[in-house]
Amino acid sequence: MRMNTASPGYTILCAAALLLATSLFAQTTVAQSDDDAGVDTDTDIAVTAFGTVDMAVQDADLVQVLEMLSIQSQKNIIAGRDVSATVTANLYDVTFEEALNAILRVNGYGYVEEGNFIYVYPAEQIAEIEAARRTVETRIIELYYLNATDATEVVTPLLSEAGKVVPLGEVEEGFNPDEIKNGTDSYAYTAKIVVTDYPDRLEKVVEIVRELDTSPEQVMVEATILQTKVDEGNAFGIDFSLVSHLNFEEIVGGPLSAASDLLDGSIQTDNALASTSTVGKTAAGNGGLKFGVVKDDFAIFLRALDKVTDLTVVARPKVMCLNRQRAEILVGERLGYLSTTQTETSTTQTVEFLDTGIHLMFRPFITPNKMIRMELYPRLSTGAYRDLQNYTVPEENTHEVFTNVRVKDGETIVLGGLFKERTQMDREQVPLLGDVPLVGAAFRGQDDAVERLEIIFLLTPSIIEDERLWEMGEDGLEILDAVRLGARAGLLPFSRDQITSDYNRDAIEAYREGELDLALYYANNSLRTSSLQPEMVRLRDSLARSHRTSWERSIQRRLLNQELELVPPGDLTPESAVDAPELDASVPLEATKNESELSTLNTTGDDDGFGAETPATASADSE
Repeated sequence: MRMNTASPGYTILCAAALLLATSLFAQTTVAQSDDDAGVDTDTDIAVTAFGTVDMAVQDADLVQVLEMLSIQSQKNIIAGRDVSATVTANLYDVTFEEALNAILRVNGYGYVEEGNFIYVYPAEQIAEIEAARRTVETRIIELYYLNATDATEVVTPLLSEAGKVVPLGEVEEGFNPDEIKNGTDSYAYTAKIVVTDYPDRLEKVVEIVRELDTSPEQVMVEATILQTKVDEGNAFGIDFSLVSHLNFEEIVGGPLSAASDLLDGSIQTDNALASTSTVGKTAAGNGGLKFGVVKDDFAIFLRALDKVTDLTVVARPKVMCLNRQRAEILVGERLGYLSTTQTETSTTQTVEFLDTGIHLMFRPFITPNKMIRMELYPRLSTGAYRDLQNYTVPEENTHEVFTNVRVKDGETIVLGGLFKERTQMDREQVPLLGDVPLVGAAFRGQDDAVERLEIIFLLTPSIIEDERLWEMGEDGLEILDAVRLGARAGLLPFSRDQITSDYNRDAIEAYREGELDLALYYANNSLRTSSLQPEMVRLRDSLARSHRTSWERSIQRRLLNQELELVPPGDLTPESAVDAPELDASVPLEATKNESELSTLNTTGDDDGFGAETPATASADSE
């Protein structure tokens, strides 16, 4: 059937169909656009004018969030093929790096920045990339106070699996030199450790070592050992002798030996009588006063004693050492003796020594609050030899304390002491008669002895700063010089040491007063007398260098003025040379030379160092 296309009905039908198709296509397109833009409607990423990021996303694709973040921040972000996740985040006023880390880390991803590009990978791949890029480095760390062995023990736990450390400069134990150890090819520099590891580990190692390698503090310990000993002796006694038919002149041992001589037959007689009493010990005992009377057949003797002996020993050893180090000082003598070792096949004798005198050993431990814990062993001893049957052995009488105490810096404490008192009374008398009141004193003798011994150990530790240590050294040198000069003061005036000392004193006084020529004169005389004086040689050399001629100083001044454009270039003629008088042909050259030398040495003022200006130079300065 054929349709008439020109009819009005057909035209209206085609227009309606076209309108319907257009409407359906538009609805389909809008629905598809809404589906495609579903993510964008729930995603809001903005970068403020201050460079911070505001982000609000809900169940958004990670790649699309990275794309929008790249567009907003103008950063080149490239995501790998394995990057796929859903992101929900609300971030406000954060930096770009913080926003990127926040959305990547929670999903197990990370990024690597290379130049202008940011590459996003899974965390495992990031670790592999960083491990492949890391390289080990080697660094030498010099140690000033920490020894290499201790530093190695501290550093080893900080190293990675690829790291290692090598210590250098370990010092052997012991201090005494040995022929075997002399001349060895050992490490003679400061202690060092050679560390090999990754850079971040090396930085941590250096930081830890620098905190540990610090200057240790020093402690000076002054111990006072006071020993007092008092020996008191009192004695009183009366001896008498009565004889009959005997003459005291016939008795060999004296009047008090009359009875003894009759007993042993020293006196041959059959008609004699003798009675003696020796309880007073007037003959054998010590006495401050002895009195005797011999009259006819009677003799009486009296002894009286009051003796006091005081002995005081004060020892003040002083020694300084580093914190946590052992120190020892011994002032005394060493008693040598033979020690014999005998075996079945041989006998060996060695010489050993017994130390006696003032002995102090200690080790300090300084705490942060300036308290000092001390391990102490002060000892005061005396020694002597004792002869036995076939050999001689030393004997020691010692007083010592071994303790561990805590004390404040600069304070004095009493470590301990000993008080010992010994009282002894010896009494002899004639039986019965000695007990009679008053009269019994004539038949009685008594000796009393009282011994008192007291020992006290005092200790004063002080933490010494470096500045105070230097001041103590300077004070010690001044004391040494004073003692040396005082010892030389008693020498004869014509001795070489006395003459040298006088010249040195005059040279120093002249130098202090500014008379440099005179000081140089005395210094030369001192060195002619004794050339082995390094300090005086340095003083003479300093004084000799200070005497520059006027020509040299004028040249230097002209050069300086030329640099300051005060003198025309090429004009280096000194002012002093312009007005110099012409040489007279009638005057010998040697005399002119001497006069010029004398004018050079004639100083009128102070110059730099030990020198002084000449009159010519001074006139140039005034111009």
